[in-house]
Formats: sequence, C-alpha cells, structure tokens
Amino acid sequence: MKSKTILVLWVSMLSVIVLGLSIVAIRLLGNSNIISALLVITGALSLIIISFNVLKRVVSDLKEGFPIHDERSRKIKMHAASYSYFISIYIWLALLAFQKHLNRDDILTAGLLGMAISFFVSWAVLSKRKGLE
Repeated sequence: MKSKTILVLWVSMLSVIVLGLSIVAIRLLGNSNIISALLVITGALSLIIISFNVLKRVVSDLKEGFPIHDERSRKIKMHAASYSYFISIYIWLALLAFQKHLNRDDILTAGLLGMAISFFVSWAVLSKRKGLE
C-alpha cells in the first residue's frame, strides 16, 4: 500500500509541475517571448517523456510484487549521490573560475542545474551496471 501511495503522490506532483510549466509557457507566449516559451515547452515534454518511462517501469515492478525502493535501489541512490557530489564540486569550481564573465544568478542556476543533471546521469549509469549488489 505504501508503494501505491508514493506512486499516486508522484503522479500528482508531476501533474502540478507540468501544469505550472504550461502556465509559464502561455504567459511567455503572451509576452511574445517565443524562444523562452519553446524552451519551457521542451523541458515540460522532456519531463513527461522521462517520467512516463520511469512510471512504466515502476508500475510493471509493482504488478510483479516488487516494492518501489528495495535494497539495490537504495544502494544505487547512495552511490549516485556520492559520485554526483564529487562531480558537482568540479562544476562549482569551473563556474567560480568564470565568475567575472557571468552574473550571480546565472552561476547559481547553472550550478544547481549541473548538480541535478550530474545526479541523474550518475543514477542512470549506476542503475544499468550489473555488478552493484
């Protein structure tokens, strides 16, 4: 039951995020800012596609009787977080090297986005690895 509750909360949170991104895209189109609106729409579509693939895998695992978070997935998240931490240190060092050429908002946005992307890439690579048990 706990797995189904997490799944319902995850789908509802995704729906709220996509709805919010849709509202932002509509407002950007209303202000004739087409490029930014296209970027927001592309991000929302990417989020939907990635979430659909993950959701399909999670639902098939639930139907087979597997929980959402087992020991292997927790271990993968732990290792992905450690790899992502070291990668993010280098991302921040690179951004601080170029701080004279960038705004503070751009540095902060790029750093946080780089941290999230590095965790996702680390998680994706480690989840495909067979020897991690």
